[in-house]
Amino acid sequence: MNIKIANILSVIMHPLLMPTYLFAIIFYLSPSAIPNLTVYNNTSLFTFASINFNFKLGLLFFIFIYTFLAPSVLVYYLYKIKIINDLKMETLQSRKLPYLFTFIIYLGISYFFAKKMPDLNGISITLLAISLSIGLVAIISWFWKISAHAVGLAGAIGAIGAIMIKTDQIELFYPFLILLCLAGFVISARLKLNAHTPGQVLAGFILGLLVSNTMVFLYF
Repeated sequence: MNIKIANILSVIMHPLLMPTYLFAIIFYLSPSAIPNLTVYNNTSLFTFASINFNFKLGLLFFIFIYTFLAPSVLVYYLYKIKIINDLKMETLQSRKLPYLFTFIIYLGISYFFAKKMPDLNGISITLLAISLSIGLVAIISWFWKISAHAVGLAGAIGAIGAIMIKTDQIELFYPFLILLCLAGFVISARLKLNAHTPGQVLAGFILGLLVSNTMVFLYF
């Protein structure tokens, strides 16, 4: 794997994009995995820039804004005011506050779904699992550079695998395999870029897998 491909994989499989990818897979390939979601399939949620968003697309857009766009803007702001000195967050010093603030944002959106859409509790539980993973990454990042890419991918793999088993959603089998293969490529990319050691990506993968599996099996 060359450096260019490694960088591309690191960007398109960024940890903050994992929630959007995960819910896109569930919403459009196996919506019945989340009880009551299919009831709203043809319901209009809102209109933005003359585009009428149906319920699933609206939810996905909302999740994208608060799990990717909001934390990304926050990181950029921290960089501009020189609280952090690296947008890629390759040093421990540049990872501490961004992960802490991202954890708070994710916890907030988890609470929002739990309170405002209790009949779609599968979404809030999955988001809470992701939030807990980020919270643990935030704590660990004060002392050690654990791989957030590995945590994010393993979290998505663990969530899809656990949902597939618990709800008998066979439609999730191929996305599960694809994500598993992608995880291998992304982890190789992170090692190729010398962004992490093998121990850091292994620890990240185990952490993401354990948290997502535990949350889904216990509460989904």
